[in-house]
Amino acid sequence: MSTVQVRLREVRSSGYPVHVEPGLIHRAGGLLRARFAGHAVFAVSNPQVFGLWGRALEASLKRGGFGRPLWHLVPDGERHKSFPQYHKILSALAAWDRGLAAKPLVLLLGGGVIGDLGGFAAATYKRGVPFVQLPTTLLSMVDSSVGGKLGLDFDTPAGRVKNLVGCFAQPEAVLADPGTLATLAPRQLLGGLAELVKTAVLFDAPLFAKLEKNRARLLQADAAFYSPLISSSVAHKASVVARDEFDRKGLRVLLNLGHTFGHAVESASGFRLLHGEAVAFGMACAGDLASREGLLTSQGEADRARLNALLESLGFRLRLKGLALPAVLAALARDKKFEGGARFVLPRRLGICVTHPLKSLAPAQAVLTARLR
Repeated sequence: MSTVQVRLREVRSSGYPVHVEPGLIHRAGGLLRARFAGHAVFAVSNPQVFGLWGRALEASLKRGGFGRPLWHLVPDGERHKSFPQYHKILSALAAWDRGLAAKPLVLLLGGGVIGDLGGFAAATYKRGVPFVQLPTTLLSMVDSSVGGKLGLDFDTPAGRVKNLVGCFAQPEAVLADPGTLATLAPRQLLGGLAELVKTAVLFDAPLFAKLEKNRARLLQADAAFYSPLISSSVAHKASVVARDEFDRKGLRVLLNLGHTFGHAVESASGFRLLHGEAVAFGMACAGDLASREGLLTSQGEADRARLNALLESLGFRLRLKGLALPAVLAALARDKKFEGGARFVLPRRLGICVTHPLKSLAPAQAVLTARLR
């Protein structure tokens, strides 16, 4: 089993482990027993994931000495990362949590929606109860389950804004079982690959070369092959989180490579685009903007071509038809990261990215105009 320790410096905590190993769902109860024996378990999932892995997790908890968990199932899809579903989770917790000897342990079995939504509920119920992430998608394994960013999408008068409401709260542990990847639809697996590519572009040129060399294997959901890739990606993110846990020092913002453009097209599509699909498109736009802004050397231009070639060979669409430019620009202007002006994360070359302010959105509009057709 590979374990990455997320070390925290801004709170009195030793951090938490991220365990990565095929079959981990079947061992979860034993791993959690030492710290959480005696805790009642409240488990959040969605119907599809519960049907695949719920009973296996329940059996593991029983072997670990836990009682039967209370399951709360959230409908599948980004549109359910919402206040109504948040309220339903809190209502279920409050109705069940009567006379318990200790705070309940919340387990989050699923992808990014379950992790963000259920984690936010756990972080705010009774000012915080312990929770453990059990990510079942590649995207949540390499990104959203680690780092403590939790929240909801929010409907404003101008439109829905992704992750507008939320907080920072770290899990007690992350148990990532790459064996669950075999049950993902190809589109879901592909969406997670965008975050893996993002990590390589940000921090690790050798990892990018490995992804290029193994394009065919990346689409096969081989748990043994994916395990070290997931661990490597988590280690890079853990290093950033350790230095900027609450996103106050300008370090964590780098993790948003591709996300500013990506969130805009994701929102403008009515969330028909998956997050990873939008991020892949956003990385292509970020490369275009870096080129327009004169940030790329000749090596950087070559690396931009390599990035686009890798994304397209994996099956991502880097040109999108059917999205109205005004709707995308409106969503872009609502981005929660725009404080005192537009700020983008842009690549200079593989392994080196920078934050770059824009005095106006005109250059970003030019990039989008070229790719939304």
